[in-house]
Amino acid sequence: MSLSTILRSPLVHFFVLGGCIFALFAMVDDTPPPPEPDALTLSADEARRIAQRFEQTWSRPPTADELDALMQSWALEEAFVREATALGLERGDPVIRQRLNLKMKFLAEGGAAALDADDATLQAYLDAHPDMFRRPAEVAFDQLQLSAQEASDPEAILAAMRAGTDPATLAAPSLLPMRIGMMAAPVIDRSFGAGFAASLSELPQGEWAGPVQSGYGMHLVRVTDRVPGAMPALDEVRARVETAWRAEKAKEASAAFGEMLLSRYNVSLPPLDEVLAE
Repeated sequence: MSLSTILRSPLVHFFVLGGCIFALFAMVDDTPPPPEPDALTLSADEARRIAQRFEQTWSRPPTADELDALMQSWALEEAFVREATALGLERGDPVIRQRLNLKMKFLAEGGAAALDADDATLQAYLDAHPDMFRRPAEVAFDQLQLSAQEASDPEAILAAMRAGTDPATLAAPSLLPMRIGMMAAPVIDRSFGAGFAASLSELPQGEWAGPVQSGYGMHLVRVTDRVPGAMPALDEVRARVETAWRAEKAKEASAAFGEMLLSRYNVSLPPLDEVLAE
C-alpha cells in the first residue's frame, strides 16, 4: 500500500482529528493536576498552627531555625504515619484503636457543646432530676461515744446529762470531737457511716437522745441545729443544670451516632455462652 493511499484513508483522518482535539483540550483545561502520591505538603496555615502551639508552650514565638526544625519534624512524622498505615501497623493496636474511638466520640458529641437552652428547658431538666441538685439537709450536733459496757445501759448516762452533768465526765475519752458544727448530711454519713444522718433527722432538737449506731459504735446525741434539705431555684444552680443538660444531650447524640454507624454494618457477635464457656 502506497503512502498516498494511507494518507487518504478515513481511519488516519479520524486519528489525526482525535489527536488534535485532545491536544486542544490539554491546552485549555484548567483542572489542577492530581497530587503526587508521595508528596508531603505542609500548608502555611498548618505551619502557623505549629508555630502557635510552640508559642503556647514556651511563651514566645519560635525562631526561624526552631520553626524549620518543627516543620522537618512534621514531615518525618507524616512519612512515618503513612508508611505505618501502608504496612497495616495500626491494625490490632489497642492504643491506636482507643484514640480513634475517642476521636469519633468527640465528633459525635461535638454538636452538643454548641447547644443553648432557654430557662424553660433548664427548669424542666431541674424538675426531672431533683436528686442531682437538691440542697442536702444540714445538722449540727453534740455526740458522746459510748463504750460497749456503757452502751449496754445508756439510760443512766442520759439521765445524768439531762440533769446537767458535764457529758465529758460520763464516758470514756474518745478521739471523735464532742461538738460537731453545721454539716451536710452526705458529709455526716462519710464521717460517721451510712445512715447516721438519717438517724439524726429522727431525734428531737435541743436534748440528749439515743443511742445512735455509727461506724464507730454507739453514741448519745444532742441535735443543736438543723436546716432541712430544699430544692434550689434555677438561678442558684443554672450553670450546674446547663452543664448536666448539655452532657445528657452529648450522650444522646453519641448514642444516636453510634446506632447510625452500626446500621451500616452487618454486625455478627458470638453467643455469650460460647465465649464464657470454659
